[in-house]
Amino acid sequence: MVDEMRRRDVDVLVLGREGNARAVSGAHRLFLAGERAFAPGCVVVAETAAVHVLSVTDFGVPSDANLYPPSWNPAVVVERVAGLPGVASARRVGVDGLTPLFETLLAGALPEAELFDGESLMRTARRIKSPDEVDQIRGAAVVAASTIAVALDGAARGLDDNGVKAVAMEAMAAEGTTTAAFEPLIARNGDSVTVAIGVLRDGWEADVTRTAPRRDRPDELDAAIARCRAGAAVAEIGARVHGVGCGYEVLTPDERLEPGMVLSVSVAGGGDTVLVTDGDPDVLTLT
Repeated sequence: MVDEMRRRDVDVLVLGREGNARAVSGAHRLFLAGERAFAPGCVVVAETAAVHVLSVTDFGVPSDANLYPPSWNPAVVVERVAGLPGVASARRVGVDGLTPLFETLLAGALPEAELFDGESLMRTARRIKSPDEVDQIRGAAVVAASTIAVALDGAARGLDDNGVKAVAMEAMAAEGTTTAAFEPLIARNGDSVTVAIGVLRDGWEADVTRTAPRRDRPDELDAAIARCRAGAAVAEIGARVHGVGCGYEVLTPDERLEPGMVLSVSVAGGGDTVLVTDGDPDVLTLT
């Protein structure tokens, strides 16, 4: 992350999007529902290579992260950000999103700094996963695969949507994972039931979609996964595709796949988490 900041001549990153903040800091979260406005939840300083997290507790935060306290007053939060070591002297500050209020406050607190599109930096930094990160996603994929099996069994027993969601979340928790990437999604069409499961295990995401009673991957999904090869453009895959890691990662249609990218690939009735390699695609959510 710091290497990419230095390559782009960015002195400080101020991050408010949860996936970006978790990718940088390694902080975990509890279940989150609804939307929230931008707030500087994580700050990275290139000069010190330090990561600072907006929190009053180190629960779920790695020991090497530094904490700064929240406040109901946005001006106080920005003042605390500006007071972090290495921030006041920053010439270029990357931000991944802003409200008009926070833009005004940042400009006032750092009048000599130029604001930079930090989201583009984060997309580059997050797109290729290290072997250790792939292992973390594999762990989430194992939980997603076992959870989808329980959910489909529940649907086959005649459970309603709430019942299917309940057994899915119970199965996820039994695997030691209490945070879903999203609430289980259920769609019914006659006798068939499609269920989508997303898991956050230790902050890393994997998702899988299957349809009962058949449960096999649709032929269209198999074909799309086969096209997930290094050098292929996202638009050539012929499915809904986005990156995954510490949450949702945007991929543009003309973006070329590279080894180490992890994708969520889905078509009607099926979806998998797929690792792009130097050879054949590696389906992480085999069920």
